[in-house]
Amino acid sequence: MTEAVVSLISISLLLIISQLGPGPDLFYVVRTSLAQGFRAACAVVTGITIGITIQLCIVCAAGRWLLEQEWSRWLLWAAAGWFLYLAWKIMPRHFRAAEEIQQEATAREPLLHLLRQGFLCNILNPKCTLFICGLCLAPLQAFGDAYSWFEPALVLSMALAGQVGWMLWSGLLQWPLLRRLYARYSAWVDLVFALLLALMAVLLVWQPGF
Repeated sequence: MTEAVVSLISISLLLIISQLGPGPDLFYVVRTSLAQGFRAACAVVTGITIGITIQLCIVCAAGRWLLEQEWSRWLLWAAAGWFLYLAWKIMPRHFRAAEEIQQEATAREPLLHLLRQGFLCNILNPKCTLFICGLCLAPLQAFGDAYSWFEPALVLSMALAGQVGWMLWSGLLQWPLLRRLYARYSAWVDLVFALLLALMAVLLVWQPGF
């Protein structure tokens, strides 16, 4: 039982650390946090956590079977389309003054809208499903049959770790120096995020066999 608990703790810590790796979730959380503040970022983070929870339930129930299906290629196309939409949304329309950035920040998007955006950003990210499979399939095989509580504990611990981790990173992004730098160079930052999202969309569909 001790090994199972240690496994849950290790997986949760790995999830928090992995959030700093390049990906659509990171780009969207960072950009929202810098542009609209901690509260808006928390709404996006909550949507991402809901997506992670659903993906965890799917991995626990279906595992590798889902990724082996012929129709799974459409998940990649759907994800690519969503990434391109996010890239278009983030792409700066023109290079703006710091005062204009500040005025835009006061007109924040509705929290429910941001939550929905965060959820779709995560749930339509097949790389997240692959990552969760990589983290969870071995522990599930090792402890799932031995302990009936392991699967729900795995879902709960990873969902909690995802929420806490993203809120931690979003809070750190409220450092005044970072926010001043974003106000000064926002167009360039948004341009980089948009191009990275578009690149991910291309890489998703440009794979052998699809």
